[in-house]
Amino acid sequence: MLKIELRQMFRSNGLIDDVVVYGVPEDYRQFSEKVKAAISSPGAVMLSYDSPVCMEISKSDESKVLFTSLQNKSNKYLSMEDWNARSILRVVGSEAVLRELSAFLSDVSRRGEGYSYISEFSVSKEYSCLAPEWRLHVQNT
Repeated sequence: MLKIELRQMFRSNGLIDDVVVYGVPEDYRQFSEKVKAAISSPGAVMLSYDSPVCMEISKSDESKVLFTSLQNKSNKYLSMEDWNARSILRVVGSEAVLRELSAFLSDVSRRGEGYSYISEFSVSKEYSCLAPEWRLHVQNT
């Protein structure tokens, strides 16, 4: 089962979210299949993990780039407490973008121990510069 760790990093442009995902190759294959399922699903596909963060994958034909964000259910932040309690990692892309992401995750599962970044998912599609960077760690059992 994937484990998601959230971090906040200070950069020249302010405080940004940073996501670290840990899993064995089978976890990344299952993640890839869930991304595929989101392509044909009428609504978002939810993934729950052994962490306080869940993932929501959805198709949006308007999204020409892969966009991810850490949010809460209502996407409203009336206080710092609301901001710090964000627990939904949303993943949004068009059908073509999600297909490439699925293929990338499947490839990550075959690379062996090490890590990759989600922004490497495609040379032809972009990863939004406004989205947090994800480090995808593949661990051997």
